[in-house]
Amino acid sequence: LRPPGRPRLMSPLRVWIDHEQAPACKPGAHVKLSADESAHVVRSLRARRGDAVVLLDGEGLVVEGKLASADGDGAMVEVIRARVADPLSPAIYVAQGMPKGGTMDDLVRICCEAGAAGVIPLETARCEVKLDADRARTRRERWQQQAVEACKQSGHPWRAEIAAPMRFREWIERLPPPVDGELRLTGSLEFDAEPVAHLDFTKASKVTWLIGPEGDLTSEEYAAARAAGFRPVVLGPTVLRAENAALACVTITQALSKR
Repeated sequence: LRPPGRPRLMSPLRVWIDHEQAPACKPGAHVKLSADESAHVVRSLRARRGDAVVLLDGEGLVVEGKLASADGDGAMVEVIRARVADPLSPAIYVAQGMPKGGTMDDLVRICCEAGAAGVIPLETARCEVKLDADRARTRRERWQQQAVEACKQSGHPWRAEIAAPMRFREWIERLPPPVDGELRLTGSLEFDAEPVAHLDFTKASKVTWLIGPEGDLTSEEYAAARAAGFRPVVLGPTVLRAENAALACVTITQALSKR
């Protein structure tokens, strides 16, 4: 029974499932949630039997269903319908010189919520963040979980790819030559950076943005980026913080690609 005074949830809860469960998501089937997701849905969000639920697996699956059992250790969802959504186009990647403190955490989360296809954490010359192998692995695991939470928050059915942190020089030297439909852009403060509104995003299938940390990229890094096909671009009349610049790059690309 529904507790007195507890209103029915008006919007469906978005819940994460493993991709291995996708084949079982057929109309009329019952899908068991993980212990963590069950506890969150039933105990934290106080969902009850009959509440609408949307299941996401991070690989495009969108399952509409309803909570069939409100078990805090193993809730069951009855599938109503399922579909696989197309990835957003163009695919937007943010190669980010890691800012200090918790700013990178915020940056990953908001870029994933906005629909970025991937985030590439970079250790640039002016980065204050220096990660050894263990810390890099721990940070990546945390960012990958934030990408999951971003899908649940935003409803975006494709989880962003979070690359392992790497040094700028290593990353830039590994890049293959750009292909047709690919744009490589640097959020730049250089004197010859062109306004972002002058670019044509409508034919792009992939856009990679390179953004520096608080102290910006060095002249050598800017030169290496140009040699790898990155065009310097100015986003607007003011200088943005790293996390705001990253979000602006994602949303501007999405807006201008639909002109």
